[in-house]
Amino acid sequence: MKVFIIVLKGANTAFLPCYGNNWTQMPNMNVIAAQSLVLDHYYCSSYDETEIRKVWLKGDFQTPNHLPNNFPHWPQTLKNNGWHTEFIGAEKDSSSLIFASHFTCKTLLKTDSSNPLAYHHAMIESNGFMNHNQNSLTWIEVPSLLPPWDAGKDFLGPVQEELQDYFLNREEIAEDEEFPVPILNPADGFIPKDDKEYLALASGCAAAWAAVDDMLGAMVASIQEKIGEEDFSFIITADRGSATSQHEVFGTKPEWLYREFTHLPFLIYQPKSGKGGQRRMGYFQDVDLAPTLADICGIPYGEYGGRSIMQTKYVEECGRKFAYTHDSRTGSKVIRTSSRAYFLKP
Repeated sequence: MKVFIIVLKGANTAFLPCYGNNWTQMPNMNVIAAQSLVLDHYYCSSYDETEIRKVWLKGDFQTPNHLPNNFPHWPQTLKNNGWHTEFIGAEKDSSSLIFASHFTCKTLLKTDSSNPLAYHHAMIESNGFMNHNQNSLTWIEVPSLLPPWDAGKDFLGPVQEELQDYFLNREEIAEDEEFPVPILNPADGFIPKDDKEYLALASGCAAAWAAVDDMLGAMVASIQEKIGEEDFSFIITADRGSATSQHEVFGTKPEWLYREFTHLPFLIYQPKSGKGGQRRMGYFQDVDLAPTLADICGIPYGEYGGRSIMQTKYVEECGRKFAYTHDSRTGSKVIRTSSRAYFLKP
């Protein structure tokens, strides 16, 4: 069994066609989503990068008054059961270094770390990928969706054409109106002063997404060529979202935990599971990742605080009735239900 977890740092669902966006073209993500189990309502439980990684490891909420469990971290249990675990990320990403220490080995990219294809290259050179006969889990954190969006430079032309056609058809821009130059390196906290600046920001981010889509397609193609269709799992998710000026906010320092900061993509592509093309409508959170990985890998998961997504069978089954997120930096909290969101501040 080969398991690959792709963490797209800073990704929210706003640019993804499989979550309702109708002005971006992501051919590879569309194909993957059509064959995957997709969670419609997946939210981070914390906005702090360190706490998020504790949730991933421990399968338990990291609320201020939580009682820690003594259940072994899944990377250790996997190693005890003969699995090879590997972490791939950027050397400059300090938030992941402690998390990476739990894996058998790690590869930290020093140069070209903003180029998504560099992570594809690192994946196909990893021990877990090359050793066909050993069970392995490869965790890959890709920062290319966080500014600067240099990775998207080669995709700017097609992205601008898509955006221009979309907004022209909606009569939101004039046919002879000059489309704004994309913004690739906005400062954290940047606020567009008008609609043109918003389009410039959106096209810069969409170009980065196009580069990431190219990487995802290359990864899946390499896995299928090396392993075949039967014995692998490919998971796409994020740690926390970054806003691209919706609600007139941008960046990763929210005063309020709006949807674009907390609503994350989550897809499981596992050909042999029989769950391809399915969706789940209930609320799921990052606390469910640990038991899901343990279930996929065949190790115990019953003592985790979350539950395995692989054990769900129906669209409405087993999701929570609400999602909770807190931000340790500001003390703000939000509880989301199917009908409303309750925003709380200290």
